[in-house]
Amino acid sequence: MQWRLPFVLGLAGALTLVVGCESLKPVGSGGSSSGGAPATGASAKVPPPEVEVSAIILTDKRCKDCQTAGLQDNIKSRFFPKMTVKTLDYGDDEGKKLYKELREAGVTMLPAMIFEKGVEKAERYATIQRWMADIANGKWKHLKVPAKFDPTAEICDNKIDDTGDGKVDCDDPGCKEDLVCREEMPRLAQVFIMSQCPFGVQAVDAMKEVLENAKGKIKFDVHYIADRNDTGFTSLHGQPEVDEDIRQLCAKKYYQAKNKWLDYLWCRNKDYRSAEWEKCAVAGVKADVIKKCSTGDEGKKLLEEDIKIGKALQVSGSPTWLANNKFRFSGLAANDIKSNICQHNKDLEGCDKTLSGPKVAAGGGSCGGNCGGGGGSCGK
Repeated sequence: MQWRLPFVLGLAGALTLVVGCESLKPVGSGGSSSGGAPATGASAKVPPPEVEVSAIILTDKRCKDCQTAGLQDNIKSRFFPKMTVKTLDYGDDEGKKLYKELREAGVTMLPAMIFEKGVEKAERYATIQRWMADIANGKWKHLKVPAKFDPTAEICDNKIDDTGDGKVDCDDPGCKEDLVCREEMPRLAQVFIMSQCPFGVQAVDAMKEVLENAKGKIKFDVHYIADRNDTGFTSLHGQPEVDEDIRQLCAKKYYQAKNKWLDYLWCRNKDYRSAEWEKCAVAGVKADVIKKCSTGDEGKKLLEEDIKIGKALQVSGSPTWLANNKFRFSGLAANDIKSNICQHNKDLEGCDKTLSGPKVAAGGGSCGGNCGGGGGSCGK
């Protein structure tokens, strides 16, 4: 796992940092944040001395994906040149003591990076302030970066009873949805999307050719990425996306026969931001059935249960694929999707054929999650 600030991209050979829409030079670059030439003569301002900043990283040596060296270097070079970092491990007494305090403050996942009082006096603090949260009654500033490792949970592949409940690895209930413990289901392809994410739309559209090529030998399912809150649901593209997620789930529930639900999805994808969804309730798909389901408690329950699947798998980027209920992959082009499915289903019909379309943007992309990673881009 690479630790990244959400929506922070390193550009131009790591010489520029973009936070939101503001381009900044790293500390000590000699340039200004606006990109102009350094001031000289009487107009030049002598920068204040850099403030010494103390930080603590709490990690866990059992976590395979908790490397933090890159993050430390990034934060130090761009924001706090005089930063010193103390690294603690959850397995040690001092680490466990700190974790208890962090957990009480609402920080449950590792790695966690916190800063001691005084960090707000640093010259560049304002440029990173939006990613800092006061915790423990102001005792620390917590850097809000993605973290997914729960040190109190069972690790599902280390042959150790981490939770002390007498159940090891996949026998522990907490490992039920972990990829290493999931039952393999041949010829099943699942994709996790946001219904108004352009990349999710491309992935679902590409599957049409994949299904035709496999001549009905692939079972295909679509799941949705959203969050539940006290008042309903939230999604990256707003309430219209939540509403469409629910309509698509209702279509899937009532129109499985001959994949009519997919006909509705493929129709919607032609103009996925349009509110005129009824135009796609054709060829046996009834608008009144979809409306009754999607505007009532039935639709809400469908979405609530569906998003639990992605949550359990820690899926946050649209699209994210799963082959055979067990093997995660990415892809937008029909041929790439087919190849990944065929990798785990060698006897599947049509695996020797090259699929042609539809065309997708070079480098791929995703919405949410790891958007921007791997050469892709973020879609709105």
